[in-house]
Amino acid sequence: MSTTVMGQCWPLQMPPTQKSVLISLADNANDQGHCWPSLTTIAERTCFGRTAVIEAIKWLEAHGALRADRSDRYRTSYVVTPTQYKAPELVRQTNQSGKRTSSPNDELVRLADDEVREPDDEVRQTDTNRKEPSRTVSKATVSRRASAPSCPPGVSEQTWADWLALRRAKKAPVTETVLREAAREAGKAGLSLTRFLEIWCARGSQGLQADWLKPAELANPRAGPAPESKAVSAIRTLQSRKSYDHPMAAQRNPGRSEPVALLELGADASG
Repeated sequence: MSTTVMGQCWPLQMPPTQKSVLISLADNANDQGHCWPSLTTIAERTCFGRTAVIEAIKWLEAHGALRADRSDRYRTSYVVTPTQYKAPELVRQTNQSGKRTSSPNDELVRLADDEVREPDDEVRQTDTNRKEPSRTVSKATVSRRASAPSCPPGVSEQTWADWLALRRAKKAPVTETVLREAAREAGKAGLSLTRFLEIWCARGSQGLQADWLKPAELANPRAGPAPESKAVSAIRTLQSRKSYDHPMAAQRNPGRSEPVALLELGADASG
């Protein structure tokens, strides 16, 4: 630390951020004003962010209080030059309070010795990113506002509730048109509407077409009762015709239930 350079920096009038960065550099400088602290070090010592430190260094360079040598890509060296500092130009002052008045001709006014003001070189503009709320109503909003159709005949209430929940999760509309298309695709696949909606819910997709169904899904339509096997069909045929009497079936195993006896009957008939 150079007390000479530090002593020259303290009286300088400038914004607080630039003053803090300048004092931090002077604290690292030798008697010739040379120093090379990193931006991280300056930020840690001044409690400012890297962006604020970079902007402050640029400001100090522009006003002659600092020179920066960036020829070395790995390190930037600085020379603190407080004697070459050029304070910002005087700014125009308007009447902002009863204690302070400007000249009647709006001339330049000198600030007090203990007051620093940055030059008014920037013009604030309105925030162009601010957007007014849209007054138009989107198609999705109109669809959501429309009342959903009631549960179609033949569709279970649970399946219908699950499908409605899926449509809400996908932010998709529920209209008569969508329902008609679902029924048409179910007919193309040879499935009931209930089974088609069940597959739709199981997939969790936004849409479903008959061409997208897998063979395993088509093999289990669940449109009605499960088809009987050949053995059970033969048993029912023999029982309906009553053309075969097998009294020994129940006598051989009296503890067995009637369905077991019927199965044995079918086995004997097939043999």
